[in-house]
Amino acid sequence: MVHRIWLTATLAVCALLLTGVGSAQEVAPAAAPVAVSVAVAPVSATELADPALVPPTVDPALGEAVPLIEAPPVETPRDRVVEAWRIAPPTPHSRTVALRRLRLEYGLGDLRAPAQVVLAAGVSEEIGEATELARALAPEMPALQWVHVQDLWRGDEPGAAVKAFGEMAWEAAHQLPVQLWLLGNGLLLAWIVSLAAAFVFMTMLGLKAFSHAAHDLGDLLSGGMPVFARWALLASVALVPIWLGEGLAGLALICFAIAFLYGKGRERSVLVMAATLWVVALHPLAQWASIATTVVELDPITRSALAVTKGIGTRADVERLEAVSGDDLAAAHALAYRARRLGMDQLETEQLDAMAERWPADPVMLANRANIEMRAGRTEAAVHGFERAAAQIDSPTLLFDLSQAYASLFRMEEYEATIARAQGIGDREVQALSSLSDPKLVGDLLFPIEILRDRLRTRGLAEAPAAQLTEWIAPGRLGAGWGETAIAFAAVVFATGLFGVRFDRSSMCTRCGHRICTRCEATVWSDELCEDCHHLFKNPEATDPKLRMARLQALTRRESRIQGLVGVGSLVVPGIAGLAMRRPDLALLGIALFAWIAIWARWPAGVLVDPLWLGPLAPLCFTVLGSFALVGYAAIVVGSLVSIRNR
Repeated sequence: MVHRIWLTATLAVCALLLTGVGSAQEVAPAAAPVAVSVAVAPVSATELADPALVPPTVDPALGEAVPLIEAPPVETPRDRVVEAWRIAPPTPHSRTVALRRLRLEYGLGDLRAPAQVVLAAGVSEEIGEATELARALAPEMPALQWVHVQDLWRGDEPGAAVKAFGEMAWEAAHQLPVQLWLLGNGLLLAWIVSLAAAFVFMTMLGLKAFSHAAHDLGDLLSGGMPVFARWALLASVALVPIWLGEGLAGLALICFAIAFLYGKGRERSVLVMAATLWVVALHPLAQWASIATTVVELDPITRSALAVTKGIGTRADVERLEAVSGDDLAAAHALAYRARRLGMDQLETEQLDAMAERWPADPVMLANRANIEMRAGRTEAAVHGFERAAAQIDSPTLLFDLSQAYASLFRMEEYEATIARAQGIGDREVQALSSLSDPKLVGDLLFPIEILRDRLRTRGLAEAPAAQLTEWIAPGRLGAGWGETAIAFAAVVFATGLFGVRFDRSSMCTRCGHRICTRCEATVWSDELCEDCHHLFKNPEATDPKLRMARLQALTRRESRIQGLVGVGSLVVPGIAGLAMRRPDLALLGIALFAWIAIWARWPAGVLVDPLWLGPLAPLCFTVLGSFALVGYAAIVVGSLVSIRNR
């Protein structure tokens, strides 16, 4: 009873003092505040952790329950990279130093965006200083390596520039982003070039023989059919496959049939090559291109893991990875990487421990878990984990960590042997870690990208998506599979060989352009020379000299006009140059080179663009290849013009 009276009196006095202080502050705002202390009952750590468990107290003056103590705010995870960037002095050098240690110590990989900002903001009189600062944050980024090569070249160091370029090309060829870019663009562009070259070549030869085919088809019905009716009849027949739903594949088959029926020996050989190229491009190449361009998008785990490792993962990516982290090693590693980057060390430890139960022999898990032991001062346990991991993989960072552990235990012989081995594998990585001059420093291993590479390879081969590219070109039976398409073209070749000898095909005189047809002419000397030209060139004595001279002059003027048209056509229409030289193989090659030049002009950096990682290397690669195509196409055109002039 006395205790309650004493507590009530104390609270009343405190209330009066607070009221008096408030009144005094209203009158004199500059007055010093009065410190008041109130004794409270002790609260356990569990209660502090959970605000719901904190018992309320009753304020007699207010008559309502209020919390005894405010709950501590929930700590929001903060990206270590972002925090280091904000805290560091706003200079490129200071920010690079701060972020470089984070990158090496926590295995954050290439910090792409900070490196680009440092490169753009770095202004120095010394050539290459800003580039070196940026490369310290993203040493494997091809775009920055290319800038380094340019700096060396401008600095009159051509030998070093060539060496750096070779190292850049070698390293870039082994990087997953570059491999995906090369495969996607290479297969997609090969599909476009192959399909366009084969289709245009077959269509061109089909159009070349179209008038003869229309004439012969009309003769089968009526010898007196007008020319326009013959052309309309053949055009309607050629459009039947499109009407049946076969699309461009049906039109290509009709053009191949017409061209093969009226073609000569070399033309038929190249037509078979074009048909083979068409079948390959329409089916296996289209499927490979579909796989290469969509394999990442079709695998949500890989997509989310890549987003998390780049620091751009969303909450949906994290939830997706958490849902499968118990069974998927890539997802588990991505979550551990995220926890490490966000500074959630306890969560990272729990995730690594869970991985140790599920995948006890994983070397990256063993190395990163040993780093936690090393930072906690448990060096013996760290050495055990390092040694188990080093027995499986050769990593300069891992061997550096092991050497640091040996040095802490004064096992100097093992330290020297291990650091020498690390320098032999990757001297640049060891030098970067050693330059921090911290005897306790250990570096986490990067996210194991090899897991994603193997995963993409397995899923791409086992779960190949349907080639939608084929459906656009061949929506009917010809697009069902490569076997159906190959059988259709083979049937045309077989039917031509079986029935073509029984069919009298019309042709054109190479001298005057007159149609040669056994059904229309009384006498046919050959399929390349009409009767009038035969008498003119083969039997000139039987021809009147004046008439012969007039005829030759007319043929000369005609040949001159044709040469002019062919010359213009060789410059404007791809394939004409090769046909003018009577080299259908060069015509097919010329069409392919022209298609590649057109693609280069339309997509100078590739159909699939990676502007941050590759930077100017993508348009440079396409420029080199496009230049070769341009030179090759120009050589074919010039050769055609020279051949026409010397004919």
